Amino acid sequence: MRIIKILFFAILLSNISFAKDITEKIEYLGTPYAKQYKKAEDVYSRNSWDLQVYDKKLFIGAGNSANEGPSKNSGPVNLMVYDLEKEKFYSEGKIDDDQVDIFKILNSKLLIPGHDAKGSWDWGNFYIRKDDDSWKKFRNIPKALHVYDLVLKDNKLFAGLGLYEGAAVGITTNLGKTWEIQKIGRSRVYSFMNLDDQLFALKKFKRTSKPYFSVAQYINGKFIPRYDISIYDMFPDTKFKIKYSRATRIISFDRRAIYIGAYKYNSHQTIPFGIYIATLKDKKIISKKINLDKGFIANDILKRENDIYILASKTTKKGVKNRVYHTTTKEIDKLKTLFTFDYDTFARSFELYKNDFYFGMGTDVSEGEDWSLKEISSKTGDILKIDASEWLK
Repeated sequence: MRIIKILFFAILLSNISFAKDITEKIEYLGTPYAKQYKKAEDVYSRNSWDLQVYDKKLFIGAGNSANEGPSKNSGPVNLMVYDLEKEKFYSEGKIDDDQVDIFKILNSKLLIPGHDAKGSWDWGNFYIRKDDDSWKKFRNIPKALHVYDLVLKDNKLFAGLGLYEGAAVGITTNLGKTWEIQKIGRSRVYSFMNLDDQLFALKKFKRTSKPYFSVAQYINGKFIPRYDISIYDMFPDTKFKIKYSRATRIISFDRRAIYIGAYKYNSHQTIPFGIYIATLKDKKIISKKINLDKGFIANDILKRENDIYILASKTTKKGVKNRVYHTTTKEIDKLKTLFTFDYDTFARSFELYKNDFYFGMGTDVSEGEDWSLKEISSKTGDILKIDASEWLK
């Protein structure tokens, strides 16, 4: 009997992924937005909304485009960059929007969608980094209050828009000299998903049993409503706590897409609740939830060739545990924990350069005007580094 018990526990333990704690190995590089967003509620605008490696540099998003909450409408944003070879921070100029929310690499060029443009509501912005390391601003998207996402397809640039009148997609073949604006109902177009060479524009999803227009598919030059694709199709096996949700951090590959489901809050921000993988079957999006360790919620996703890395966090009584998982495009369900580290707040975004991971720290507050200053972590906007060479062999 004793031998049987030993064998049972041996088998059980073989299926447990023990998390290597590397807290003592974390290197603090700095808080690059501390100079612009110095203290009190402005610390919220240090949130590292996105990190992007490009041209041997780490580009760091920040600001706040929300009309509610702390440090509201806090642009223009001094675009902070970390030179990965020279190991120093510097500014690459101002982005005339209230928030740098995401970076996009399209046709080997780095772009920034204009999340919430400063100035009049007549035009929306997007930005392209030039070969001389400067940024060119394109202020030419008609009536675009918000430009949430950019994607290329069929030699056309598509922009996910929030107009004063509602949701829309902007389409241009000449970097905005001329735009075709297709309005697609209420809400806003927050992101695009490419599945099996089919382009979908995604709005907000609603917790409801009635048909709700959240998804439009690009067919023969027009975005067509797909009332048959609901919140339950996009985020299966999920108990929703808030009415409205969004799909974020979308990465398309091999006729599939991996993405994070998140609650919509404070105008333009999100709070993640799960991670999912989608395919297209019989012309419909079919999704599956990816299960992480108990209590951990995915915040960001990276893809490097056939490797996929997932950044997740879990709040504890002592602080926050941040964890990095690894999987592959071939066996997406087989997650392996690379390492875990403790910090006073959660890692909102991460990047990988050579054998080093970089983390941008974030903070969340209560929605609307119910927030308090004590909710804002003083560690917001910290940039951390870990040499991960021993785990990336």
